[in-house]
Amino acid sequence: MRQKGQVERLAAKVWRWLLGFGSLVWQVGLIGVCIVFMFHSVRADTVRATSAQDRFWILWERVDFVGTHCPGGAQCQERRSFSSRPLDTSNTGFIYRLFGVHDGGSQAGGLPRDHPEAPEVCLKNQAALSLGFDPRALPRSEKGEVLRGVKQLHLDLTTLKPPPGFDGTFGRQLQKAFDAKLAAAGIRIVPQDQLHLVPGQPTLNLYFSFSDPSDLCKYEYSVFASLSQEVLLTRDLRIKVAAGVWSYSTGSTAKDHHGTEADAIMRVVDMFVRDHQQANAR
Repeated sequence: MRQKGQVERLAAKVWRWLLGFGSLVWQVGLIGVCIVFMFHSVRADTVRATSAQDRFWILWERVDFVGTHCPGGAQCQERRSFSSRPLDTSNTGFIYRLFGVHDGGSQAGGLPRDHPEAPEVCLKNQAALSLGFDPRALPRSEKGEVLRGVKQLHLDLTTLKPPPGFDGTFGRQLQKAFDAKLAAAGIRIVPQDQLHLVPGQPTLNLYFSFSDPSDLCKYEYSVFASLSQEVLLTRDLRIKVAAGVWSYSTGSTAKDHHGTEADAIMRVVDMFVRDHQQANAR
């Protein structure tokens, strides 16, 4: 209160001094008002218990459309990503006017309402607040649990290069065989253009390679398969990536393999169905 009184007495002295200059009052008076206002504003901050600081940011939004009949179609999904940078500017008056206010200091009741289409800003602990628990505190699941609830996946073997002794239908025949075994286990193969509609977008990738068939003494082949799904990082649920969650490998040098190249590839679906049934039987 004492500081406030001093400011008021000083303001009164300035005004009396300005009014004594007759014809110069109008010209100098405007400057005097600014000086008193600025000084009073600074001194008032020293006596208030709380204060505020305004920071401005630039937000870049990108909308990717996935599916058909975009945008707005029933089979179209929108994926939004954002990037932000701090905005360093001295022209704060223009920014305040964009928000429909005269200046930031006049917003004693808080900031203006967001635009209806504005993205939601999440706090660092928003995941725990929304979920009711901290995802980092969850115990790790058993390896096979990643197959729980998988009822659809994408798989395409039609482009596999045929090994020696097989014709150009090699990949298509294997695709039909995989389809039959997966269907019998309650798993449906979906085409690539429908994968975005499947939660997690599980994809079974199969890699088949063989050595130079002209060297029969050193001829070898190998098979590697991996199921990828979309996963979120527990340390930051905003980060979503496609990651391999299940895998199997075999080949001509595997101790448990007996048969042809096609038999080695079919071993993949047998192991996948086995692990899938074990995970979904619990």
